[in-house]
Amino acid sequence: MNNKGEANRSVRMTRRRLSDALITLLLEKPVREITVRELTDLARVSRGTFYFHYSDIYELMDRVEQDQIDAMERLMDDILPRLNEDSTPESLCMLYRYLDENDGICSALLGPNGDPAFRRRLQTLIEERCVGYIAPQESATPNQRYMVAFAVQGCFGNIEAWLQRGKPESAAEMAHTTWTAVRAVKQAAASQRIQSNQA
Repeated sequence: MNNKGEANRSVRMTRRRLSDALITLLLEKPVREITVRELTDLARVSRGTFYFHYSDIYELMDRVEQDQIDAMERLMDDILPRLNEDSTPESLCMLYRYLDENDGICSALLGPNGDPAFRRRLQTLIEERCVGYIAPQESATPNQRYMVAFAVQGCFGNIEAWLQRGKPESAAEMAHTTWTAVRAVKQAAASQRIQSNQA
């Protein structure tokens, strides 16, 4: 591997260590109470290294949150076209496997010490993507929007309850339960659209 490749790998590893340290600390307290010193001590990097990559802890937090937003965007690209399928889509199983394998970061960002603005941003993203798939944004009825909001809130509730209970059900079981609820809401939204067109 050339020097550039080694440098890139070193940067990725350092950023990963800082992200992991932030997640560990977020499980204990809110970001406003986390100091750069305790973060760098936990990550085993110098303060100078931290400031080489980030201006402050909030910039690191933004990066961690954006990574999760990007991951959700990719999953939505795969989940939405499969809403008419009877069987649980593999992408939804992948989501729960991701949550299972990364329960620390998910619990930290969606738990009591996470940023409420991040949760709202994530929910809004999912709701808008779902509404846009069910009906064009400009023609979506209020009832369709409410149904989507209900489904998304329910999915978040399922995820949080599952993580808080220590994940007693398998990722596959949770994906199936979630898919059953999502399809029911999608069918209700489709019925609403038909009724609106006939009115």
